[in-house]
Amino acid sequence: MHTLATKHTHKRKNFNPKLVANKLDKLAKNVAKKGIFVVKKTKTGFDIINYIKKEVLVADIPFSKTANNFCDTINKEGERGVAQLTHHVRMYHKHMNDIMFYKHTIRTSKDTTKVFTAGVRMQDSLGMVKEAKHHLAFY
Repeated sequence: MHTLATKHTHKRKNFNPKLVANKLDKLAKNVAKKGIFVVKKTKTGFDIINYIKKEVLVADIPFSKTANNFCDTINKEGERGVAQLTHHVRMYHKHMNDIMFYKHTIRTSKDTTKVFTAGVRMQDSLGMVKEAKHHLAFY
C-alpha cells in the first residue's frame, strides 16, 4: 500500500499589498454608489431611506408590507418605479384627507345641498382610495 503525501504542496502566493488595497477600495466605492435602502416607521406611515446619505427616497407609505417589498426591490434592482410609488402614496393620502373633510361636512352642515354634494364626493374618494390601495398592494 502506498502512503499519501501529507506535506503542504501548494506554493504560497505572493500578493502585492498595494494592488489588493486598490481592488478593495474600488469594491467599497462601487458598493457605496449603489446605496443601501432601509424602511423606517414614522407617525404617518413608513419611509424608505438611503442609509448612506440619510435622505428620504419615498415618504409616508401607509402599509408596512408595501414598504418592505419595495425596499427589497430597490436594493436588488435599483431605483426604478420610485415616481409611480410616490404618485400612488400621494393619491392615497389626498383622498383619505378628502374623506375626513367630507365626513366632517356631512356631520356639521345644515344645508342639504352641501350634505348631498359631500356624500357624492366622498363616494368618489372612497373609490379612489380603493384603487390606490390596489396599486400599492402590488409593490
